[in-house]
Amino acid sequence: MWGVNVGFLTSTMSCQLRVEARDRHRLAFHFFSFLTWTQSASGFPRYLAAFAAGVLASFAFPPFDAFPVLWVAFPVLYLLLLGAGTGRQAFGLGWSFAFGLLMVSLHWISGSLFVDIKSFWWALPFALAGLPALFSLYYALAVWGTWRWGVRRVEGPLVLALLWFGAELARGHLFTGFPWDMLGYVWGDWLWPLQVVSVIGLEGLTLLTLVLVLLPSLFALTDTRKALITNGLGLMVLVVLVAAGGWRLQGRVPAFVEGVTLRLVQPEQAQAMKWRQDQKQTNFEGLMALSFDAPSAVPITHYIWPETATAYHLAEDPLLRSALAARMAKDTVLLTGVLRRQPQEDGTLAFYNSLIGMDARGNVIAGYDKHHLVPFGEYMPLRSLITVDAIAMKGSDFTAGDGPRTLRVPRLPPFGALICYEVLFSGDVLDPADPPALFVNVTNDAWYDHTMGPEQHFAIARARAIEEGIPLVRAANKGMTGVVDPYGVAVLAPFDGKAAFLDAALPQALPARTFWVRHREGAQVLASILLLCIGFIRFFYSRPLRS
Repeated sequence: MWGVNVGFLTSTMSCQLRVEARDRHRLAFHFFSFLTWTQSASGFPRYLAAFAAGVLASFAFPPFDAFPVLWVAFPVLYLLLLGAGTGRQAFGLGWSFAFGLLMVSLHWISGSLFVDIKSFWWALPFALAGLPALFSLYYALAVWGTWRWGVRRVEGPLVLALLWFGAELARGHLFTGFPWDMLGYVWGDWLWPLQVVSVIGLEGLTLLTLVLVLLPSLFALTDTRKALITNGLGLMVLVVLVAAGGWRLQGRVPAFVEGVTLRLVQPEQAQAMKWRQDQKQTNFEGLMALSFDAPSAVPITHYIWPETATAYHLAEDPLLRSALAARMAKDTVLLTGVLRRQPQEDGTLAFYNSLIGMDARGNVIAGYDKHHLVPFGEYMPLRSLITVDAIAMKGSDFTAGDGPRTLRVPRLPPFGALICYEVLFSGDVLDPADPPALFVNVTNDAWYDHTMGPEQHFAIARARAIEEGIPLVRAANKGMTGVVDPYGVAVLAPFDGKAAFLDAALPQALPARTFWVRHREGAQVLASILLLCIGFIRFFYSRPLRS
């Protein structure tokens, strides 16, 4: 997706900002004036400065990819923390920073409400500010814990890195979890450093990134020479990380599954129009036209449609499936997201967000029900207390499936289905008893069209492919449709708001599972190493350097 070369590190360390040479001294003056102000300001201005630093940090994520801003934002937070006189002030600074970061990077959640803003206007403040405010409590505790440890100790930045990492894990796992935009995803569009997730996973990369971006805080804690040595070592780690990723990519030998050509369909249906009765047939015909009318250089073997691709209940309508099968070539297979209904004993219907496989005779030959549902979107937590409808299903909640499972259809390797949100959950995307050799990710990013959400969602999906060493094919109604190989190299359909399809070969999975798959405790090991480093740092800084 992005060109990466040997000079990317030095070119991007300028944060991709083009500043005229005559203005650089002025920029530096204002920056250092700001740092001085953070030390002298008190009360509300300090919280405002922390909020501003958090907003700055949000620009490290896709689609901006300005990751060097982290080397400014997190040290500013630490400098502000040095001036905190009470634990309450430390807590407030941590909350303010995290709120600024999350309010910007997660603003796309509020965008989903505009699909039906007349019904969900009341939820807009909660989506835009309330949810980030709640998540920010985890990070506020991390900053408070650092203050309690001793913010002026030389190991303080490493303690903050470790506790902030703990807050990331809490956000990603507690109360069903929401691990969107963990800090490791700032590398989502940079394939060279992103390769390390095959060894330590996204969580390990998050912790490593936190350590590196907090090292400049040492300049406020010790003499310049020692701080320079430590930051130099950190820079060496970053360079090695980039070089190792480049070396891994240089050794990449593209290999494809023989006899398989995919057509990934991206219909670009507006979410507000998708379920209208007068649009159902038009949308369905558009899907079929994209799938079957355009010629291809190589015969298509598998068609992949996005999440809930059609408003018809395809799984329970044999006549509709027969009509669809009549357009399919012999021995081809369709994989599509569907809304599935199942009668219950009490006479009600259970609704499932599902993926089915259908052969050219109209038979359903595989099926999977989404098991990790979106809180408030696909079901309402604490339903007995909260009587309002979930956003995606007026009047009913979706029912969760049984968990990850591996599906099989003719001519495809065994594959794991990931419906939309499920691709977020590192380590919980496949059946370990029956591991797949392919991920099929269907999604509908029309909910947050025209925000940064679709590009962030794709970066998350790309990280899953590298972690597991398994290719990922992705069909989006709106968003980013494409094929990602086990190294994260992607071939994408046009991302221009127009209906499109992509014909592509299917990459093979790596012959051996990645180190991270075989040793998923990588992040925990890294955390243990960090604890040892804290002890070493205290020893190192307690001894004078030889002149």
